Amino acid sequence: MIPVLCTHVKALSLTRVEDALLADEWISGCVVWDYWMRHNAREIIVEPWRWETPPDPSKARTVSGKRKMDFVMPVPPIPMCPPETRVTVQYEVGLAHNEHGKEILHVKSSTVSHDVPYGDHFSVDEKIEMLREGDGVLVTKSWSADWVKRSFLKSMIERNVKNSQADTCEKLIAVLQAYADEGSPVDSFGSPMSRSPESDGNLLDLDGDEFMSVDGDDEDASFEDADGGEVEASTSLLEFLGDAFSTFTMSRWRPSRAQHGERIVFEVWELQRRTTMFHDDWRAPFLPHDGQKQARWVDDRYHKHPWVLMTSGDAAVKDRPPISGPAAMCEQEEWHVATEGHKDKEGWQYAPDFYKKPNKWGAKAAICLCRRRLWKCTFVRMPKVVQPRTIVLQIWELQRRTTIFQTDWRAPFLPHDLMRHRFRWVDLDYNAHPWFNGQGGALGACDTPPVTPPQGWEAEGWVVAHPAGPCDSGRWQYSSDLNRSSSRWGSQSTGLGCRRRLWSCIFTEGCRILL
Repeated sequence: MIPVLCTHVKALSLTRVEDALLADEWISGCVVWDYWMRHNAREIIVEPWRWETPPDPSKARTVSGKRKMDFVMPVPPIPMCPPETRVTVQYEVGLAHNEHGKEILHVKSSTVSHDVPYGDHFSVDEKIEMLREGDGVLVTKSWSADWVKRSFLKSMIERNVKNSQADTCEKLIAVLQAYADEGSPVDSFGSPMSRSPESDGNLLDLDGDEFMSVDGDDEDASFEDADGGEVEASTSLLEFLGDAFSTFTMSRWRPSRAQHGERIVFEVWELQRRTTMFHDDWRAPFLPHDGQKQARWVDDRYHKHPWVLMTSGDAAVKDRPPISGPAAMCEQEEWHVATEGHKDKEGWQYAPDFYKKPNKWGAKAAICLCRRRLWKCTFVRMPKVVQPRTIVLQIWELQRRTTIFQTDWRAPFLPHDLMRHRFRWVDLDYNAHPWFNGQGGALGACDTPPVTPPQGWEAEGWVVAHPAGPCDSGRWQYSSDLNRSSSRWGSQSTGLGCRRRLWSCIFTEGCRILL
């Protein structure tokens, strides 16, 4: 499963959470009930418990049971989805102790949305763990998508589920924080067993901070050390998680707390392709299906590197990584090619196509049409910026109308728009910009570019810019389809079903970074 949340909720009573969750009835004050109420669920039906290990106050507090929950909830405005859907959630709740004698609450769920497209093809599986730690509770959450039937929309559906994880985590934290602020959810829940609080352990120094990600492998993630033993959920757990996610964080530039002298090793892949195996005209990938690989400088997913802030065409002609480092960071060394491993003397690896698996690449060109090499550079954080940098960020707003006789302009909604990732807000290459605070159709309701810059960058305000080529008084350009070429756009809307306009904003590097 993919971990998406790890946070410490101060002043939260785990005993009270357990009492409400293990009660015969789920009502207001139960974390599951309140969580779905924040999703505006209605017509909630909760079936009785099916105990595998029923509660018994006379024995050790080890409980395991299952129950099903049905309800109706609204659906976010996503193309091809109904306004609301019937939902079934299978819950499995467990209460046990780790080897250190600390009580752990496990809440596993499998959610099926019956009325959304291909809703019967998959379920969203989630696992929440709560562990008493210090003066509160350590909460972790992970998820995965379990497919039982095939669907050609699998990638788009999984992307939408990933995008929704940030919102679900926020709702979960809000519920738990409300309990902590009140001191307890309610006074009594009719618990099947009485409990007394355990003695507090070491305080987990998180102060409510959490980390989130939407990428990772589909393997079940467990907190274990290198020898397979369980990691104690104290400050050492935070260190363990930091080590485990360091590579992920740096490749995707998630903001983290800055420290004086902090060093980050940036890695970027350089990709090239040649016309045929009989030519030696290596250049940036140029075939239509290469997509974001045409930018030449990519991350380990072969997506345009998040810190390549120029267009793919401009980046493709650069001979060295055109990386704009994070705020208040500078290069400690020159960019260099990583030569270790099975590579030629210049660091190149060769393959028939751009594979992601390392065993597909070799050190000889032979009949191969593609090659890649890894560049590295160490950036060091400075406590003060002497000469602040500026970045001009430009974002396209794309819209479509139902027919050429109507004026109901809105975010692109046709199936081929979604397949080509033609959403309302895109960068100059018609891709999702890495600074977007969301992804895809979820951003369609925003009236200005949904950009949240990394820590240290300050925006001067968004304005509608004048695009290249003709436009109307509102600076809209019109075309028959959402084309990238500027030559296919004009200032007249007659007989045309698509329009776009260019937004621009200047971001300035902060003179001081909060450390």
